[in-house]
Amino acid sequence: MARNGGTEIDRALELVVSEINALRERQDGGPPVVLTLGGLVVGGTIIPDWQWFDEVEHAARAAFTVHSGGSIDDEHGGWARLFRGVSESLVRDREEHRAAENVIEGLSERYRRLLAQEDRTSYIHLRDGRVLAPGVSPLPPAGMHWRGRLSAVSGWSFGHLGEPSPASVEDRGHSL
Repeated sequence: MARNGGTEIDRALELVVSEINALRERQDGGPPVVLTLGGLVVGGTIIPDWQWFDEVEHAARAAFTVHSGGSIDDEHGGWARLFRGVSESLVRDREEHRAAENVIEGLSERYRRLLAQEDRTSYIHLRDGRVLAPGVSPLPPAGMHWRGRLSAVSGWSFGHLGEPSPASVEDRGHSL
């Protein structure tokens, strides 16, 4: 387990999310994941952080698009612009990070470890996220964009809410 500000983060999950965040192309389908945190279960598909902000920007634009009798669009509302700015900033950060990694390779192991502690993935970004609370059907039924702190995750597995994972189906088939 890795520490981040005094809270533990599952290193395996952190590495999966970090690798997905490093992807440069849009992801139509990422790994489905089910997370447990704070008594809730959250499921969805992991996507890169920059893509999450880009998709939320598009959703904000759609939510504020012209209404009959009025001219309310996202450019006047500013929400889409805000999310677009964050998405663009994350892409720039990712490019700067790649350039810095080339420089860091020349440093001693001690300094590389110190820098690695500062460069931690802290959030996971899901598309088609659904939250399951005790006694309630997963909400919202169609899914949503969901962002959560990795330090709040107490357990996780690959798969979809309410469906057995392919690995568990295979395992059952072999045990018969």
